[in-house]
Amino acid sequence: MKKFRALRLVALIWRVIAWIVLVLGIIGALLAIVLGAIVGRVGDPSPLLSQVPGVSNVVDPISGVVAGVAVLVVSLLQFLLIYAGSDVVHLALDLEQNTRETAFYLRGESTMPPPPAAIAWEPPETPNGK
Repeated sequence: MKKFRALRLVALIWRVIAWIVLVLGIIGALLAIVLGAIVGRVGDPSPLLSQVPGVSNVVDPISGVVAGVAVLVVSLLQFLLIYAGSDVVHLALDLEQNTRETAFYLRGESTMPPPPAAIAWEPPETPNGK
């Protein structure tokens, strides 16, 4: 039976949120680049988009690319931080489980598992010598 199901759920939610942030960041970066290209071709931004923060700074294709790269970098950093938070929760859960198992082994309440088999660095020889 797994313990701390709520923490496992929180870690899963953080991972899902991290991926959502990354996907939305990529979409936002592409939209900023496309908006820069459109504004550069038409000449002035759409009145609908002029109220959106940051859009008024996109006035040509170069500023669209710069805004797109900035959005991508920020979303990538947010993705890494949120995903790392999820991994920290998993690390704490694994540490607790390993500590509990070690305490059982030291008290003699459980048997030690067999050691893992050695890994051969050379490929196994075939019977026909190839």
